[in-house]
Amino acid sequence: MSTPTFSIIVPTYQRPERLALCLGSLAAQTFSKADYEVIVVDDAAMEHVTGQLANNTLDVAFRVLSQNHLGAATARNAGASVAQGRYLAFTDDDCRPIPDWLSILEQHLSQSEAPTLVGGRVINELQDNVFASASQSLMDFLFDEFNREHQRARLLTSNNLCFPADAFRAIGSFDTAFPGAGGEDREICLRWAQAGHRLVYLPEAIVFHAHDMNLGKFIRQHLAYGRGAAMLRRRALERGYGPIPLERSSFYWDLLRYPQRAASIRNRGAESVLFAVSQVANTVGYFQARIDEYAEQLPAVRR
Repeated sequence: MSTPTFSIIVPTYQRPERLALCLGSLAAQTFSKADYEVIVVDDAAMEHVTGQLANNTLDVAFRVLSQNHLGAATARNAGASVAQGRYLAFTDDDCRPIPDWLSILEQHLSQSEAPTLVGGRVINELQDNVFASASQSLMDFLFDEFNREHQRARLLTSNNLCFPADAFRAIGSFDTAFPGAGGEDREICLRWAQAGHRLVYLPEAIVFHAHDMNLGKFIRQHLAYGRGAAMLRRRALERGYGPIPLERSSFYWDLLRYPQRAASIRNRGAESVLFAVSQVANTVGYFQARIDEYAEQLPAVRR
């Protein structure tokens, strides 16, 4: 069998209904079916479920791996370790890439001589869920800030991301010190840039995201983001990149004002409150991680 152009890697954890929709969108790609494969990594060891889904994914090379809840970063690496494609495209089980997703990625990547990490735009599919909307609005703000120059992007997210396979393996894959969602994509973007490679934002490469949330899930998500930020700073120092500077004070002011000025936001009042809640949760998560880090170091200090 010839080497496929893409391997699409999808980590999944106890969301079979969403996964079925994701796989349907991947099977509906306009890209040649012979030129890509789909690898699902089941992080909950639910092979009876993912196996049934495999039978419904027509005309696409499909594989299922299983692991006992080791986290999304480990799941992505597991998929990458068996992938045959020239490029590794990552999305999540609650996402639906548009039909031209692979074609758009390939069009850009085929023109890049140097190793290039490409990421696309994520759109919230649950417009009536204010928590999902606020979460995506926060990411929209960060993309506006960090990816002003699309050809010199600084932040891409792991649910819409594509690497040249050889370069991905050469830099060491995703850092599994990030067990949950929150920081592992920022870390690999930083490591990629430190290796001298390019990051490019392609807003036309769209993925729809349906992350059903309530207040508790929203707060836990941003606590995890805060912990991930602390781990990111630790990793940057350990790898000799130097300290990651804090953003200017106007960055946070602009963030809190974003729900009032972004045209795409419908429920401005609620999202403004949730933006403030997110920053409190981020701060708490960050300092929780720093305290835990300090506690880990105490035995060594006492010795």
